This record gives sequence, structure tokens and C-alpha cells, in this order.
Amino acid sequence: MMSWLSDPWAYPFMLWALLCCLVLAGIHAYLGFHVVRRGILFVDLAMAQMAALGAAFAVVLGLEHGTFGEYAMSLGFALAAAGLFSVLRSRRVSQEAIIAMFYAMATAATFVVLEHSPHGMEEVKHLFVGQVLTVAPSHVLRTALLYAAIGVLHFKMHPKTLAISEGLEVPRRRLYDLLFYASFALVVTSSVSLVGVLLVFSFLVLPAVAAMLLATQDAARLAWGWTFAVLGSLVGLHAAFHFDLPAAPVIALTLGVFLVFASLASRARSV
Repeated sequence: MMSWLSDPWAYPFMLWALLCCLVLAGIHAYLGFHVVRRGILFVDLAMAQMAALGAAFAVVLGLEHGTFGEYAMSLGFALAAAGLFSVLRSRRVSQEAIIAMFYAMATAATFVVLEHSPHGMEEVKHLFVGQVLTVAPSHVLRTALLYAAIGVLHFKMHPKTLAISEGLEVPRRRLYDLLFYASFALVVTSSVSLVGVLLVFSFLVLPAVAAMLLATQDAARLAWGWTFAVLGSLVGLHAAFHFDLPAAPVIALTLGVFLVFASLASRARSV
């Protein structure tokens, strides 16, 4: 039994995959808390898909995966979306609907662009599910440093960001919204290049929703969100290793199962 539990972690690539997931979990669970509170669940998918669209253009232009040129183009598309999301408001159409339309258009455009690549469907798969089991250690460490810096920024912005998420009026709201979405774009672009769109969305939304079902205090919700993200990474990677399954979808499904358990626990407590 102990051997079955410990076997996956005897391989360095599994440890780096786990570290990669933990790095993502730390920042995404926090950002997901605000995304869920603001009711803009599509923002992560839309921004991740915009980053993927930028990467698709880079591929068609001949830029290799993992190069600075590909990253810069992907980030440029995500930042453009961040700027639009921070200023677009309509009294007739909800912001969530606007963001959802951007996601649909970015997805369609990605397929159109990759039609010009000889390996189009392989590129689509790479952008969507990534390759978490083959992440480069140097890439993980650079991303960890970047997220640490972004975490410090959000720590300083937290009172204003939380007030906006709770629907309160805040002076210079557009500035704080722009900083929030811009840092969000930077995180999403970096995460998509590591693990793909699917896992980015899963880490952002599923732990946050599960945590909000179980707790009412902000600190407790963040603690639950991080707990779900960490456990989902551990259990998902372990299952993917032993059953020879793709890691990203298995981790996403594991987080989904945890969300179901959180929902059942919330219902049982309210009875």
C-alpha cells in the first residue's frame, strides 16, 4: 500500500508536475475567489483563450513553443482582452455575457488561425490540455517567481480589490480594475503556456466555488480553496500516473469531484 502511494513521487518529472500545479494553485485559488464573487466566471476562459489565440498566431508565424516571442505575442493578446474587460460596461448586457462572447470569438479564431499550421489539431490539443508532465523545471521556477511578485501586488491591493468584488464603490475603480485584469492576464498567459486552457480554468473556478459552499468568511474560503487545489493536484496526478491517463483532464475531474462533495456537505449542513 505504501509503495502504491509513494511510487509516483520517485520520478522527478512527477515532482516537477506537482510543484507546477502547486504554483498555479496558490495564485489561481485567490484570483478565482474574486472572479466568482464578481460573477464573471467566463473571464478566465476568455482571457486564457485570447492567450491561446496569440500563441496560435505565433505558431503560424514560425515561433517555437516556449520562446520569448511566442510568450510575448500570447501576453499581448491577453493584455488587450484585459484592457477591454476593465472598461467595457453596458446597462443592457451583463459583463459576463460580453466576456462569454469574447471567449466564443477567440475560440473560433484560434481554429481558423491553426488551419494554416500543418499540425493544427496537435496545436489545438497542446493549447487546450497542455503537457503538465513534461514541464521544464526552469519554466516552473520562473513562473513561481513571477507569481510571487504578483501575489505581493495583490496583497497590497487586497482591500480595494475585495471591496470591488463585493460591489462597493471604490475611488479610482477603473485603475484597480485595470491592475486586476492586467495581472490576471499575466498569470493566465504564463499558466496556459505551462498547462493549457483546461487546467487554468479548473484551478481558477472549481476550488473557489467549492470553498464558497463550505465557508462564509473570506479567510476560511481562501484556506478551503487552497486546500482543494492542493489535494486535487495530488490525487489527480496520482491517478493519472497509475491509470496511465492524461494528467490535466484527470486533475480537472478530480477538482470537479471535490466540488460535488463540497456541495453535498453544504446541503447536509443546512438540513
